[in-house]
Amino acid sequence: MTPPRPSKRLTSDRRGQTLQDYVIGVSIFLLTTAFVVGFIPTLFTPFTAPVDASQTAQADRYAAEVLSEVTQPDSKNALAGAETDSFFANESNLDGIPTAEQSDVNVTLVDGNGTVQQTVGPPYQSESTAAATRVVVPESGYVGNYTCTATCRIEVRLW
Repeated sequence: MTPPRPSKRLTSDRRGQTLQDYVIGVSIFLLTTAFVVGFIPTLFTPFTAPVDASQTAQADRYAAEVLSEVTQPDSKNALAGAETDSFFANESNLDGIPTAEQSDVNVTLVDGNGTVQQTVGPPYQSESTAAATRVVVPESGYVGNYTCTATCRIEVRLW
């Protein structure tokens, strides 16, 4: 009796890694990497607080207070030149207007072309912010620190 022969299939199957195996492995790796890169940033998104309605209302109230300090008493939207200059000259004027919570405030006077005329408060640095804007007209005949011709905007940002 002769001993059984080993199967040729088992001994000749020395193919190693084929191109198809390599492509499947690399594809799985790339899909996993793309998923991780796409998913990880969403883990940190909840930690950036959105602006809620109370902050927007606070910005509106703050803008109304600023407007009452820099406009003429008989007009709701005509700037009083001297009062406007003194408001923007001293950052401590922002402390006189109360805020509900500890907030940084920036008030900016912008002309009709978008050019910043005056600003007071720490510079805004692209954080989530509550903002309010009021359109005002310059005092007729005033020559001072701002050069608005027809209209200006007072922009208030709280963050």
